[in-house]
Amino acid sequence: MAFLKYITQSIIVSVSLLGVGHCLAQTPELTLKQKMFREVLKEKQLLHEGVGKEGNALQELTKTTNTDERLTTGNGSDQEAEVSVIYKPTDSSKLIISFMDQTTIGLTFPIYYSSNGGQTWTKSTFNTTTILQADFPGQTLDGGGDPAFAWDKNGRVYFSWIYLTSNATNDSSFFSLNWAYSDNNGVTWSVQPGKNHFIGQGAFDQSGNILNYFDGVTDREWLSVDNSGGAHQGRLYCSFVCFPANNASIFEGLKYKDANSNSFGPMSTVYNNASQFGNVEVDKNGIVNVSYADMSANEIRHSSSADGGATFSSSNLISSATDLMHQSGPFVIHNRENGAPNLAVDGAATLHIVWTDFVGGMTTSFYSRSSNGGITWSTPKTLDSFVTNKQSFMPTIAANGNNVAISFTGINYTFDTALYYQINSTNNGRTFNAAKLLSSSPTNYAYYLSNGGNSGNYFFGDYNRSVRSLCNTYAAWSDGRINLGPKIYFAKTNYCSIGIKEVTEVNATIQLSAVYPNPATDKITLEMVSTQTQNVSISLTNINGQKILTQKAVLHSGDQHIVIPLNKLPAGTYILSVNDNKTTIATRQVSIY
Repeated sequence: MAFLKYITQSIIVSVSLLGVGHCLAQTPELTLKQKMFREVLKEKQLLHEGVGKEGNALQELTKTTNTDERLTTGNGSDQEAEVSVIYKPTDSSKLIISFMDQTTIGLTFPIYYSSNGGQTWTKSTFNTTTILQADFPGQTLDGGGDPAFAWDKNGRVYFSWIYLTSNATNDSSFFSLNWAYSDNNGVTWSVQPGKNHFIGQGAFDQSGNILNYFDGVTDREWLSVDNSGGAHQGRLYCSFVCFPANNASIFEGLKYKDANSNSFGPMSTVYNNASQFGNVEVDKNGIVNVSYADMSANEIRHSSSADGGATFSSSNLISSATDLMHQSGPFVIHNRENGAPNLAVDGAATLHIVWTDFVGGMTTSFYSRSSNGGITWSTPKTLDSFVTNKQSFMPTIAANGNNVAISFTGINYTFDTALYYQINSTNNGRTFNAAKLLSSSPTNYAYYLSNGGNSGNYFFGDYNRSVRSLCNTYAAWSDGRINLGPKIYFAKTNYCSIGIKEVTEVNATIQLSAVYPNPATDKITLEMVSTQTQNVSISLTNINGQKILTQKAVLHSGDQHIVIPLNKLPAGTYILSVNDNKTTIATRQVSIY
């Protein structure tokens, strides 16, 4: 979702939809489609006219503590929200971040990249407004949002974002869902020419009628790449909610682009109802999973595809909710709040999901998991139990191997103390450790409420983002400490008990793509890709540095699985190493129980 503000008279349609004008304001009862589209416009419009410029572009991080870091410098009045972060599948020290940055010159999506695990960041020269001006010359920028990333294991990273514009006569407004790609770890970016860099396009008139223009309005997109090594390896998926033309019903849609294609194909229907906040994730078997919130039924749901996104299963209920589109009560930061479910999949293809619900006007968040492909889900567990005398808000989840991390805001009942926390699981989400505090100082949401926060003067976003490697969780979020307004912060948390860093030789002829199960009992399986026939040595070393198991293997060109019997080794933590005849190719931490 995105920034909100009634900015100029040129945004006739959005003013009308918000009840300030005369079109829908006189309608006694809005349909659900109209209500949801009104919320989309509120979120996609620019935040306010009075914001100031943050100052010069970022050169490096400003560190606040050992646990969290401010991504941007200066104390200007830029408003930063809805961050996306990702790391390179073959080298987790390579990271990329983007977010919505509202300034006096308009809404931009700056991209920052790091080659040292987030210790320092550099701003890319990529400029989304340059592309917008070429696409819609002479039009007014009205807003946008929803930056998202996906990275394939061949080194290409994809980026998507949404812009909203209106034409010179103010009789039509246009939604554009765009994509770009980088082959050098986010340093520079490219877009396909013409309409090939659009994933979706839509338009509506000043009465709020969605026009018969390309796809209709496609909102709140999410990206995922198939890195399973299967039939659809490298396929890029994009899920979104689609508001089609005229009186057609809202639905959760999906498009995909094959690795060797320059454009996205036709749309598939994931779920034919009033959905929002879809997340698409591909598991190790190539199954395409999409979670979403049914806003009409107040339900969190899931669908999957076993044929590369062409068709989807019947929808499975994850959990019923009370209020996923919260617009009244004591807890209202943005003039409305949303449930915003967030999905992750681990190395065993277990699905994990978190979301926020609003019960009795107060916020609480939940976690659930599925080990059978989303058919059935565990009883939701509240995240409030991890933070004493606090409510949980806007969680994000990340998984890798058997490790699952949930990051969320913990806010007290008077909204004047909010801190950012993280909990971690090493057993695929069955249990979690005590909450770890990530933020070094609190946000006082009561301050923002008293200064017009619930009138749309501030926007902290509807979601944050985190990703997980074997040892590290990288979390990025927007908070408003010391009353600076919404700003982006970043934290890297190492959960490896013996402090061993995950290593992958990026340019090696061998790639270790997965190790499972982890923890293990009697055996572990290594998923590997080799560019040629070659011999390797696989070993396990204990925490004292003693090599306690060695196995030779012959790899052939392509994908393969190597099974290592553990021979009743003692329970504990070990380092798995893969070596060719010259050097160590990869190391991973393995637990045996």
